[in-house]
Amino acid sequence: MFNAQGKWIKDNTAALNIKYAIHEGDIVDDSDQQYQWNNATSALGQLTGSTPYILGVGNHDMDAMPLGQNPAVHRDAKAFNRNFPRSKFSSLPSFGGSYPATQNDNSYHLFSAGGTDWLVLALKYVPTDAEIAWGNKVISEHPNRQVAIVTHAYQSGTTKDATGRKLWTNLVSRHANVSLVFSGHYVNQGLITEKGIKGNTVYQIQADYQNPSVLEPNSYFRILRFDPTAKTISVRTYSPYLNKSLTDAKNQFTLQNVNFLPAKR
Repeated sequence: MFNAQGKWIKDNTAALNIKYAIHEGDIVDDSDQQYQWNNATSALGQLTGSTPYILGVGNHDMDAMPLGQNPAVHRDAKAFNRNFPRSKFSSLPSFGGSYPATQNDNSYHLFSAGGTDWLVLALKYVPTDAEIAWGNKVISEHPNRQVAIVTHAYQSGTTKDATGRKLWTNLVSRHANVSLVFSGHYVNQGLITEKGIKGNTVYQIQADYQNPSVLEPNSYFRILRFDPTAKTISVRTYSPYLNKSLTDAKNQFTLQNVNFLPAKR
C-alpha cells in the first residue's frame, strides 16, 4: 500500500503539477522494527529526484513507544533520524532548516507555486515550548510566505485536542500568513475553519485512515488541488492501491474564497 502511494505520487507529479508531498506522521507503527523503516524508506524513496516531500514526526515514529514510555515526555527520535536524517533533505533546493539544527525532528521547506511563495512547517508530535518558539521564529522570519503547518496530532474531526488548542493559541492564530494546518493521528476526518487574530482564515484539515483488521480504509491519502484564479482548494481522497475514491462530504470538498498571497520579488 505504501509503495503504491509513493509510485502514484511519482508517476503523477508532472501531469498534476504536484509541488509537495506531506506526511502527517506515524511513518511506521513500531519504531524499533527496522523492516518497517525499510518499507517506509523504499516507498518514499521513489519520490527522490521527482517530488519533494516533508515529514511530520508521529508518536509511533519516536523511540518512546516500544519502551512503554510517553512520547510527549521522552522526546528522542533516533530511529527516525537514522532512516530519514537531515542530510536526506538538506540538499533539496526547498530545504529551509530544522530543529534541533542537526536533526530532522522539526523542519521547514520553501517553494513557489501558482504565483505564491509557500512555507511548509513540520512540527513533531506534541511540540514542546521550545519547538513552538522555533516555529514562531521561522514563520516570523518569512512574513511574505503563505504558511502550511503539519503536525501529527492537532484535532479529531472538528474538535481540537489539547495540543491543537495550545498550538492555536501560541502559534497558529498569531500569524497573518498562516492558512493551513494538516494533521492525522485520530481515525477520523474533519475541517475546522476559523479566523486568526490578524483576521486571516485558517483551514485546519484532519484525516487518518487505518484499521489493522481489514484492508480498507487503509491506503487512502489526500490530493489537494490549488486554483489561485478561482481562489479554491479542492480536496479529494483516493487510494491508488484500491483505485478507489471516498466521495462523502468529509472526504471530498472544496475550500472557497481562499486568499492566496501574491509572491513579492
